[in-house]
Amino acid sequence: MSTTSRTIKLVIGLLMIFGLVLFSEQCLIFNAHAQEKASMRFSWLVASEHIPFIVAKEKGFYQQEGIDVTLKEGMGLGSTGVLKLMGANEETFGMAQTNSTVKAIVNEVPVIQIMVVNSIGLNGILLRPDSGIKTPKDLIGKTIAGSGSGVSDVFDAFLEINNVPKDKVKYVAAGTARLEAMIAGRADGSLGNGFNDPVSVNKMGMNPNFLAFKDWGVPEAGNGVVVHLDTFKKNPELIRKFVRASLKGIKAMMENLEESANIAKKHFPQVDRDTLLLYLKNFKALNMISEPLGWQDPKNVEGLRDMTAKYDKLPQAKNMPLSKFFTNDFLPKN
Repeated sequence: MSTTSRTIKLVIGLLMIFGLVLFSEQCLIFNAHAQEKASMRFSWLVASEHIPFIVAKEKGFYQQEGIDVTLKEGMGLGSTGVLKLMGANEETFGMAQTNSTVKAIVNEVPVIQIMVVNSIGLNGILLRPDSGIKTPKDLIGKTIAGSGSGVSDVFDAFLEINNVPKDKVKYVAAGTARLEAMIAGRADGSLGNGFNDPVSVNKMGMNPNFLAFKDWGVPEAGNGVVVHLDTFKKNPELIRKFVRASLKGIKAMMENLEESANIAKKHFPQVDRDTLLLYLKNFKALNMISEPLGWQDPKNVEGLRDMTAKYDKLPQAKNMPLSKFFTNDFLPKN
């Protein structure tokens, strides 16, 4: 073979390699631009139930599905505030407690719940050790602080179910300072959950007692993800992709709690990493995750619907089909 021929073949080979590299780079650029934008609003400051979504983003699970998800803390919004945002279609996805979502839908907020992180909410009242409160009846004459959302949404029903006159218990809407109100003695207890909140109270120097609503006739209400009905009807494929990636995030979180706490700290530097890790250890120890992942128990939703009808004085809820409130159709079939 002549020197000229070898040179020509070498040049052709180099051009082919250059072309393949250029093509690959263009594909990467195209894929980056092809990512569908979406947002996810948490119900509160970062806690254990929010971390699966942070893990899913960090590990590229959303990107693999072609979604660019922006994660946002709930600040002081709570479930009620998030549902207002979702009803106005200001976010793509939002997290709220199922009881709040059911009540919002009865009140014609146009949303539906598409999955849960934890079907068990373990909601109730954290109590000062010196409060003397052991049963619902012991709440008479006491002061209870709440955030004004989430667990607070079911407090009146809890009192009525247990024949405790509402006007005999003082409720203080303390917002984000509900736990501090209890620590400072301005309240005998605080509404909250039994997996994140005891850790926070312990770090404040108190070992609280806990009165779980589920032990006193209140249906369980976990943390679910909701979408606006427009998204539900017009973009089901986006929902399917989001759910698929988020379920991978739940699984990855449960498999490595230490790594998950580190990831949450990386994305939200203001959080305390060690506190998050304690949240996660409680979350896992209490077996908060539903099986199969993301699955919503129709019996729980039915119980919350009937409770809303009876105790929130919204009788129209009783005749509403469960399909108005939630769907498991976006969960993987296998």
